[in-house]
Amino acid sequence: MHVILATVGTDGDVFPHLGLGSVLRERGHRVTLAAPETYRARAEALGLAFASLVTTAEVGRMLAHPDLFHPLRSGRMMARWGAPMIPRQYELLADLAREPGTVLVTNPGLLAGRLVQEKVRCPTASLLLQPGLVPSSTAPPKMTGGLTIPSWFPRPLRELYWLALDVAGYWLVARSLNSVRATLKLAPVRRLFRWWWSPDLVIGLFPNWYAEPQPDWPPQLRLAGFGRFDGTRNDLPDGVRAFCTAGSPPVAFTLGTGMTRARGFFRTAVAACESLGARGLLLTKYPEQLPARLPPTIRHCGFAPFRALLPLCGAVVHHGGIGTTAAALESGCPQLVLPLAWDQPDNAARVARLGVGASLGSRQRTSGHMARALARLVTPAVRARCAEVAAKARGENGLEVAAGWLEEFARAKF
Repeated sequence: MHVILATVGTDGDVFPHLGLGSVLRERGHRVTLAAPETYRARAEALGLAFASLVTTAEVGRMLAHPDLFHPLRSGRMMARWGAPMIPRQYELLADLAREPGTVLVTNPGLLAGRLVQEKVRCPTASLLLQPGLVPSSTAPPKMTGGLTIPSWFPRPLRELYWLALDVAGYWLVARSLNSVRATLKLAPVRRLFRWWWSPDLVIGLFPNWYAEPQPDWPPQLRLAGFGRFDGTRNDLPDGVRAFCTAGSPPVAFTLGTGMTRARGFFRTAVAACESLGARGLLLTKYPEQLPARLPPTIRHCGFAPFRALLPLCGAVVHHGGIGTTAAALESGCPQLVLPLAWDQPDNAARVARLGVGASLGSRQRTSGHMARALARLVTPAVRARCAEVAAKARGENGLEVAAGWLEEFARAKF
């Protein structure tokens, strides 16, 4: 079997595909990762073939855009950024998918993947990383920008809400998509956020105790569990483990690998640590965001595999990305979530409901707010609850489960 794993985005979006590719390759399959050019080296290091869906320059423009993590404008920004790429991404994936015995696994947001499924008739599965993307009137996800469906909305109004979201999707990106579809002699798409799921198979990389399946979820959606892969099989960087074990467990701070505008966040993190008398570890690939001088109790790290790092930390303060959230759950590490956009508010709400963390609103981001919230989290009661949840989270690796389902899927198709 030849498997094409197609996605765009940053580490949290790409690492699950890399991990799945590694598992599939170990099972004897040939794998091609189709992703941004910036992930070529990681793919090739795992023995995967690579195809570039986004250039390095295009990635740079995305990361530099001020609206990338805006709670309301981020969707429009990404639609304008990504829509012009659809034709060339379709051509690249279509060429790869025409090989006999090929299965395509695609991120729902990569619209070219669904075009390939329809036009080339390649067996295709959607890989869903976060439950916040699943529209549900039974149990609505928490939405960004304060746009969550109110609990008092009757069912008809909830259905109208999702219709309105599809209307917005139509004006933002479906018109561009339909221009490409017309050239391929495919009918236009009206309800984008219903269409972007593969009708054959959707694999959710999260467990049912994190997001209970709802009766109005897509019937082809199956939950595999969290996928355990941090982008590398190496241990922690030199000196990081020694720092973590040299005193009280530090608090880790990150806003994700795609965040290039976090100067205020890291200043606040340092101040919160000083207020608490805590040690801190600041995680960012962009050290220019850090204060010019860090106290000896605070250290910077460019990258660390979270499943190796977080068991050594007293807590983690993060943006609510599903990758960081899952790693913290598995590590038994209390979480303080500062959601910005996308699925992050939904993950923050789920962390709070599980009793393993808390979140701060957009007007609660001072060092005082952060210090007080952390003080409430680093308690024996919260740690005990984190340990309970971690025992569940450390179950079967969702990547192994997903690989098995893809093998079954291929056998049924070929």
